[in-house]
Amino acid sequence: MKIVTSLFDSIDGVFWYPMIALFIFLVIFIVMMIHTFSLPKNQEKELSRIPLEEDRPDHIQEM
Repeated sequence: MKIVTSLFDSIDGVFWYPMIALFIFLVIFIVMMIHTFSLPKNQEKELSRIPLEEDRPDHIQEM
C-alpha cells in the first residue's frame, strides 16, 4: 500500500480526479432523472411495450 500512496503523492492535483468523476456522474444522473420524469404518458406507455410488441421471435417456426 505504501507504493500506491507514494505514487499518488507524486501526481500533482490527484485530489481533483475523483471530484471531477463525481461531478460528471451527478450531472449525467440528474439529466437522466429530469428526462425520465418529463416523458409524456403516451411515450412512456409506448416504450414500456417495446419488449412485448411481438408475440414470438422470428426464428421459432410453428409446427
